[in-house]
Amino acid sequence: MSDFIQTQKIYSILELNNTVRRLLKIEFPEPIWVCGEIQDYKASKDRRHIYFNLVQKHPEVNQIIAQVSAKIFESNRDYIFNRLKEIDPNFELKNDIEVKLKCEVDLYPKGGSFGLIVVDIDPFYTIGKLAKNRLLIIEELKQKGLLEENKKRIIGPVPLKIALITAFGSAAYYDFIDELKKSKYGFKIFVYDCYMQGQLVQNSVLSALKFFNRLPDSSLDAIVITRGGGSTADLSWFDNKKIAEAIALSKFPVISALGHQINITITDMVANLSVKTPTKGAQFLIERVTEFLEEIKEIEKRIFIFLDDFINLKKQNLENLTVKIQTNLMRYFHYHKEDILAKKINLTNYLENFFNYQELKILEIFTNIKFHISKIFTNRQQDLEHKLEKINLLKPQNILKRGYSITLLNDKVLKSIDKVVEDDIIKTILYDGRLQSEVIKKEDNRDKENNKI
Repeated sequence: MSDFIQTQKIYSILELNNTVRRLLKIEFPEPIWVCGEIQDYKASKDRRHIYFNLVQKHPEVNQIIAQVSAKIFESNRDYIFNRLKEIDPNFELKNDIEVKLKCEVDLYPKGGSFGLIVVDIDPFYTIGKLAKNRLLIIEELKQKGLLEENKKRIIGPVPLKIALITAFGSAAYYDFIDELKKSKYGFKIFVYDCYMQGQLVQNSVLSALKFFNRLPDSSLDAIVITRGGGSTADLSWFDNKKIAEAIALSKFPVISALGHQINITITDMVANLSVKTPTKGAQFLIERVTEFLEEIKEIEKRIFIFLDDFINLKKQNLENLTVKIQTNLMRYFHYHKEDILAKKINLTNYLENFFNYQELKILEIFTNIKFHISKIFTNRQQDLEHKLEKINLLKPQNILKRGYSITLLNDKVLKSIDKVVEDDIIKTILYDGRLQSEVIKKEDNRDKENNKI
């Protein structure tokens, strides 16, 4: 047993990793072509090298079933990027792109990490794969009749209520908003903050379209989807079937302004209108409103011209009619002069008799009024004299003449015996003078009345 242990080979970690590396080199002495989808794409801190994972996904579900790390060293980076630019100057590698890469299979002994070193790329496969998927989506949209569906929606003549789908605070957002502000028109903007690049683009844009399409029909005039340009690979996020279908079925017209000069995305194709940049999108809306206002001014100008012509025509017609009336009147008076004079005399006599009759009636009414007014004044005067007699009878002096007097105590009228006591000094006012007396004795008549009872 001890002899067996002594003869058994024992590997150090480094020896094991080097052995595995040699076996890989024996199995893969030359670089091989590998197909997969890029994930976790990033550059090194000094940006000299590129690192990513190459993954294989399940053909029916979006699930990774295998992956391997890969790297592009600085020595091969420019060569690979130039190969892509020869086919499409705007294309760049990024996540979620399927690529065909020529790789060295290697293992790093110190770390024990297995990976691929990329030395070349098949640009036709990579770009062609995107183009093939794009063509399949376009064909499917054609068969469903969706490519022209949103173009049936009408962008109104005054599109002031705009839904904006973009990354809030981005250059595209400010370019669009600033351009609208310059116009001084009363635009009302509803912004939905979305991802405009990366895997979250689809769900983000779909959520925005769904949200805006729940609003009442009168809430919006158009929806604008915009971003600030980018490479072909960046724009490929908008070669998306679900986004295209949502745009096609939107009840509001959709304007695509994805910030590119050459490439046309499926979003551009299915939208009601496609413009090159966010600024161009804003300018289209401004021009639309400006055209409407100019049309209104032109209509106003035509109305004034029409009114001037109409008034001038009516004025001329009126002048012609006046001349005709004058001519006819003169002709009428010429042929009916004697008849008119007779009617004038009859009218004068009638008016004279009428005014004479009315004058007599007025004199009669005046006489009646004068009689009734005199009678009213006489009655009123007699009534007034009767009241004056009553007033005179009730004067204090006349009452005192009849034998009555007024008694004062402390210059106040004494109304009751209860208010005076013996020895009080009282004053008595008579018709022809005043008396001052001292109370010697008082008798209460009420006591006599009670005794009588």
